[in-house]
Amino acid sequence: MKKTPHITRLIATLAILLPALTSWATESVVTPAMVGHWEGNARIIVSWCHQTNLPVKVDIHADGSVTGTVGDAKLTEGRFESNRGWLGRKLNLYSDYIITGGLDGAIVAAEGITRSSVKMPLNFSGGTFAGGVNTSGSGFEGFDGKKGEGTWLAAAFLKLTRSP
Repeated sequence: MKKTPHITRLIATLAILLPALTSWATESVVTPAMVGHWEGNARIIVSWCHQTNLPVKVDIHADGSVTGTVGDAKLTEGRFESNRGWLGRKLNLYSDYIITGGLDGAIVAAEGITRSSVKMPLNFSGGTFAGGVNTSGSGFEGFDGKKGEGTWLAAAFLKLTRSP
């Protein structure tokens, strides 16, 4: 009896189930401690962008909607959601939360850098959010993944604190 087909089926099943199990819930998970106006800065970590600081200002609403700015761009259709389920937490995959949305305008106006969307994976601890910023675009220099967009812009070490 050959074991290879059984192992192949098991791997295929896990490949299909793992994303579903790690991000079980995507409903609004906003707690009262998370609602409000948050501000912070992230460090741009891509080598092709001369600007090193990316300011982020967001308002998280009780219904899970998010408004604000990322760099010089306006956040549109922003959502605050769970980014992992119990299995993802157990395996330490992903972050607890994620803000997703569109971007209207240049994210770095001084350099003419525009992207159509953004994802900000975040963890919430001690009354602050910590995470990063990733925009749409391709992951490879010189390859345009989405028409009109170049390499994605990535920023790390984002820390958001409550602002009055």
